[in-house]
Amino acid sequence: MIPVSRTLRKVSLAAIAVSAICGTVAICAAKDRRVSLIPKFSVGETLVYQIEIQTTTAGKTVAPIMNAEGATEATLKIGMRERLEVLSVNVQPQGESVRFRLTWDDSHASAASDAVDPTTSDPAAPFNKLQGESVEFTLSPNGAISDFKGLEDVSPGGVPPPEAVGWISSLTAAREFPQGGIAVGQQWKAERAISGAPLAGLFWHTQSRYDHNEACTTLAAESPRGGKRPTEQCAIILSQMNIARHGSGHGEQTPPDYLHNGLRTAGTWIGSGNEMGSIAIQTGLLMSATETSSQNMDYSITSATSGSSVHYTSKVQSQTGITLVAQSQNAAESAQ
Repeated sequence: MIPVSRTLRKVSLAAIAVSAICGTVAICAAKDRRVSLIPKFSVGETLVYQIEIQTTTAGKTVAPIMNAEGATEATLKIGMRERLEVLSVNVQPQGESVRFRLTWDDSHASAASDAVDPTTSDPAAPFNKLQGESVEFTLSPNGAISDFKGLEDVSPGGVPPPEAVGWISSLTAAREFPQGGIAVGQQWKAERAISGAPLAGLFWHTQSRYDHNEACTTLAAESPRGGKRPTEQCAIILSQMNIARHGSGHGEQTPPDYLHNGLRTAGTWIGSGNEMGSIAIQTGLLMSATETSSQNMDYSITSATSGSSVHYTSKVQSQTGITLVAQSQNAAESAQ
């Protein structure tokens, strides 16, 4: 006869082993589970984000007439609370095109510089004008923002400053993630052209990783029906960015627009940065994001006819914080 104690010990060890195996399988299953983080917007939905941006620029311009003051440093701080209301959703083969109304519930900025130039406009003024203003626009599936209406009397061309709306493209950043969903630990790459740069072929090269899941942390703690919002799980996406250039380093550096105007450009433009985004797994909503970046520019613009040249050197450091602070659903969904 086998002693009872030995039998119980064998049973206990077997139970522990089974539990460990099941636990390991559960962990692996959770890690291998693929999720799609593309948001689904609904008409009447409202999202409120707090945006904080700080940019420090140190640079120098050398022209045929020398600048006796030399290098300068300037800092711009921007704080905005932006309310996004979903007006319409147009489902297209490549994804949803969403019409938003954006209202600046709060918008303030301050600028400081170690050099005073009375001929230069206040860089903080365009943001301070946005307080209480509204504009409608369309967010395309590829993240492009267009068709602004409502700011014609406030901003040149009726288009807000890039810093005031550029972050909105990140709401649909998941469309650039690998198709079929992503799993914890997965990595991928992406490229984004730098438009308007004086040197051709520049782009941001991004290496991203789905790092882990954690409870979402956001100031939007109240649910649409009142009471505390149930704990949501967020996917944490970490990204490293570097500026690169297509083509040979010795090839033509002048963009077509500059060539068309009889100008030639040459020089270097390098940069790097880091991003961390928190995206709700259930809804695909961006809950928070932080980004830091640094760019160094050293280039010249030369007239092909006169040969006169202007030489620019600049270093730009920026920090951006995005936080979802409030959310409400449309009336039909709230009543369910």
